[in-house]
Amino acid sequence: MSTLVQTPEPPYYAVIFSSQRTEADRGYGQMAERMMQIASQQPGFLGAESVRGANGFGITVSYWANEEAIAAWKAHLDHKPAQEAGKRIWYADYQLRVAKVERAYGKLRYKIKEDDLRGSEIAALLGEHLRSLAAVTPEGSMHALDIDKLRAPHVTFWSVWDGAQLVGCGALKELDPWHGEVKSMRTAATHLRKGVGSQMLDHLIFEARLRGYRRLSLETGAGPYFTPAHNLYQKFGFLPCGPFGSYKEDPNSRFFTREL
Repeated sequence: MSTLVQTPEPPYYAVIFSSQRTEADRGYGQMAERMMQIASQQPGFLGAESVRGANGFGITVSYWANEEAIAAWKAHLDHKPAQEAGKRIWYADYQLRVAKVERAYGKLRYKIKEDDLRGSEIAALLGEHLRSLAAVTPEGSMHALDIDKLRAPHVTFWSVWDGAQLVGCGALKELDPWHGEVKSMRTAATHLRKGVGSQMLDHLIFEARLRGYRRLSLETGAGPYFTPAHNLYQKFGFLPCGPFGSYKEDPNSRFFTREL
């Protein structure tokens, strides 16, 4: 069994190749290894998983950012000889299927823990968070909380870890006994598009339900920089809404909410 996966964030595409091997090897193992090396260097390649049983039946699933990347790999000059040899020599039968992955679930990859905001790693990540927002947000329209405000009694802060590496954070602010607000959602630059934000947001929704909140809301920026955040929130069922709590109408803000 071989595995090469970068845990992509949906949506993405899966090419599912199932095959029954013939008894003839004739360079199959060497070619399969070479194809994986070349595929991993192609634009849009996200990873692959492969397994083959003792009876010769196997499945390889490769993951791609879009259909254009899949078509380019199929037409790749180095890929053509392997395709032809597979048809003529290596496979008694095979099927290839292409599917769009809209949702993906599995064992939680990252550890989320309540954080006291005393660590230097957290201070650095939050400092980066505030600086990046200040660079794209007009003065007076930035509502991110600094460390002191995140230590307020009505705010709970969590950090996200990949082993010993800090990879993200998020917070939950209580607006009233029935209404919570998502704050300080941030993913470290090294782990963008690897599911950190999704796992953190899922955790915040779970915690809000445990507390008995009936609604969870958030404020974020309105420009192109914030489009990935908008997409993430809407994927988790948040809908656009008007200002809530102490917020006021602002062309530089977007507001979202969802019932729990």
